[in-house]
Amino acid sequence: MAIEITEKNLDALKPLYKPWEEPTCYRAPGSSGTAQIMPGRRPSKCPLVRAIRAEVDAWRRGGYSGVSETSRTLLHHWFHTEHTVRDEAGNAIPFRYHWAQREAIETIIYLYELRGVRNVASLLTEFGGEELYDLALGIRPDEDRWARYCCKMATGSGKTKVMSLAIVWSYFHSLYESGSDLARHFVLIAPNLTVYERLKDDFENSAIFFNDPLIPDEWRGDFQMQVILQDEPGGAVTQGALYLTNIHRLYGTRTRRKENRRQRTAFWVRQCSGRVRWRPTKHCAPESPHTTAS
Repeated sequence: MAIEITEKNLDALKPLYKPWEEPTCYRAPGSSGTAQIMPGRRPSKCPLVRAIRAEVDAWRRGGYSGVSETSRTLLHHWFHTEHTVRDEAGNAIPFRYHWAQREAIETIIYLYELRGVRNVASLLTEFGGEELYDLALGIRPDEDRWARYCCKMATGSGKTKVMSLAIVWSYFHSLYESGSDLARHFVLIAPNLTVYERLKDDFENSAIFFNDPLIPDEWRGDFQMQVILQDEPGGAVTQGALYLTNIHRLYGTRTRRKENRRQRTAFWVRQCSGRVRWRPTKHCAPESPHTTAS
């Protein structure tokens, strides 16, 4: 339902803090029908978010203790250093990462490096409390072998910025930290061609890594990232590589496999008795591994 904006509720559209500032208050429905400003952070409905957010807040206030020198250097460079970037006219303007972007990459680093969370089950048991413990027990180990993290962010809040932060962190952690299990090769999969083109604008020729203040000046010589777009030959990759594609390429492979299976089934049926009409019987035998279709 559309909401009419009048002089009475115009103040409800005014921001309560800057995009890069930590949220310290929020709006909630008031008894008189107008919004009231409540202190603190808007409570999340997800118990995991509430628990993780509280621990990351305390870790941030403590100066990011307990993680590698590489991680602390990057976090202080990103969020505690003054930055400027060039706008389209070439003018230098101040740059700050938004709070949602900052909180996302801080949470990833905290969970992976400090807490060592590598699967969903451990995430639920450590941060979910008793209400999620039974859910964690129901996760099969063979389906929970890989570390998976989800950053829920609104449209337009800067998911691409978070991806670039995560890539740079993983790259330098792998390069500088002995025994690091992080990667220097990455795959970005866009959900459609429109998003693919936007990501292409950001990542082609490693543009985002040097347009944004992602890399400390003294580290730039060590950042060797080859960005490979779909349909481009990979070539020889040295230090790192980023492969950018869209989900339809994966669906295309799956479709081709289904078509190949359909063709093999049709071939098997043709080899069967004439009495068989698209129904397997004891007269139909699977194709020999050495048999090829004509």
